[in-house]
Amino acid sequence: MPGASVSINSGIQIDYGDRRYLLDPRDSVPSDYTFVSHAHIDHVHRPKRGAKVLASRETTDLAYARGYDLGETVDQLDSIDLLDSGHILGSRALRIGDEVLYTGDAAGRERAFLGRCRTRRTRILITETTYGSPEYVFPSTAKLVKEVNTLISETFDKGKPVILMGYPLGKAQLLCYYFSAWGPLYLHESVARMNEVHRKYGIELKRGKTVDPASSGDGDFSAGPWLMVTPLMRGSSRFLSSLKRRYGAVIVAFSGWATDRFGSKRVYLLTLGLFTLASVLCGLAWSIQSEIAFRVVQGLAGVAGDAIDQGEGFVLPALELIGGHGGGEQ
Repeated sequence: MPGASVSINSGIQIDYGDRRYLLDPRDSVPSDYTFVSHAHIDHVHRPKRGAKVLASRETTDLAYARGYDLGETVDQLDSIDLLDSGHILGSRALRIGDEVLYTGDAAGRERAFLGRCRTRRTRILITETTYGSPEYVFPSTAKLVKEVNTLISETFDKGKPVILMGYPLGKAQLLCYYFSAWGPLYLHESVARMNEVHRKYGIELKRGKTVDPASSGDGDFSAGPWLMVTPLMRGSSRFLSSLKRRYGAVIVAFSGWATDRFGSKRVYLLTLGLFTLASVLCGLAWSIQSEIAFRVVQGLAGVAGDAIDQGEGFVLPALELIGGHGGGEQ
């Protein structure tokens, strides 16, 4: 059989034998099989009716809980191996014969309930290496967990609650796992939904009270210290501002690759300048499209600046990325 050929077609296209595979495509395009490596938003799409999709059962359920129906999926096929990539629950690497190994986002060491990426020797290796550069050196998981536990303990001693922020799928479940000893526990509704799918597959995550910021009030929280796990959001959001004002909540955001590399002060000043520039450009926008683009830049800069502002909380290295080589989580 001739060797596999690799090309780009709304994703990575592999032609091998009489089959065409599309790996993590952005859109539904013609192929024999589409592979969805995991359920982060930047890796899922809505396939057309009748499309043949390769994905783990966990990925299928997580994607559905996030509003993406992958249809009828398969996780077994002749000459194909789906290997645990260790990134999040259900994430898989794809091995096509002895020709191609595609890792998607992958982790190089075990964390909590997640294993490390399994590999097989092939002629071609395709991997995502957002954090694969030697300049990204993350602390050990044990060291980071110890630091956060100390921070929570000191904050609780002052009678204040702590809000841990991370992506609703991936980091949030690691946060729930590592810091389950603290309570009462509150969960943002998007985190609670993902936790339910984890429990379906035997991952015992501590249950907490579900909070929907769109409909909750200050009375939903108890007096005294408590712990909450939420997605990343702006520190100036109405929801977080209310919790900081009424309860003195301390916010801990788990994303800190930029601050580790460049320093919090420098990144904060950079994001502040970018936010100001984007605001000016919004006023000078020459079309709807240009204003939308400037608003996106303004929003991203605002999120980063709020998270780094030491008056509102802390930024720590991302638990999800320790030992991993993937990026773009959502």
